[in-house]
Amino acid sequence: MPVTGIVLIHNASTNATTITSINDKITRLFPRIIGKWSLEYKLYRENPILDHGARPSSQNQVTGAVSRFLSQLVLSHHRDDLFCLVDEPQSNIPGHANLEKKVIAVFDKGMDMIITSKLASVWILRQSMRAEGVAYAVGDEFVIRTANVTQTGSFRYIVVEIEYLFSDDLESSKIVISDFASRCDLPNGKFFFGDSVHIYRSKADESQKFTKADTGLQYMEAFRARPNG
Repeated sequence: MPVTGIVLIHNASTNATTITSINDKITRLFPRIIGKWSLEYKLYRENPILDHGARPSSQNQVTGAVSRFLSQLVLSHHRDDLFCLVDEPQSNIPGHANLEKKVIAVFDKGMDMIITSKLASVWILRQSMRAEGVAYAVGDEFVIRTANVTQTGSFRYIVVEIEYLFSDDLESSKIVISDFASRCDLPNGKFFFGDSVHIYRSKADESQKFTKADTGLQYMEAFRARPNG
């Protein structure tokens, strides 16, 4: 599985940090346009009226918080998959979740229907974001995807996904991806490599191999860590 890195660009208020200017800079590398791509991100909060009496008391020792959040992601280039991450924050403020040692799961896309219909009383939709953009291939090594992120139709952020095709090792690929981002002359943004959660592996010797679950996690971290406002 190729390794990816996600860049979230918060300050897109100047002419140098628009999606058009970013795409123009990428064209200097003589890319091949692959086509359009899209994503949809949803954040659910556990229904606060549910009975949490059976939950271990250790979860409430720090702040007394009991609400859990469900992050859900669909990527057009993983069209059959639904990425889900449930976290139990030590704060009730989205973006301040303690994600350590949590597990991200990849389901069949049909799980979305179950969450929105069968589990509607458990999970309440709190936020929804969408992105649509263009994917480019640069040489034989990289695929770069750029898009505007919108919330209820209003522009919020720019997201860039860089995919390195020649490795499945995250650690050795970070430097390569960061160097390629510099070559693209991307505006200042924050990189996400999926560092805060240990992805579950079925085999211990695959702990360093990158999977699509890692890509999903990178997006989860990026959208949960974005500043408010």
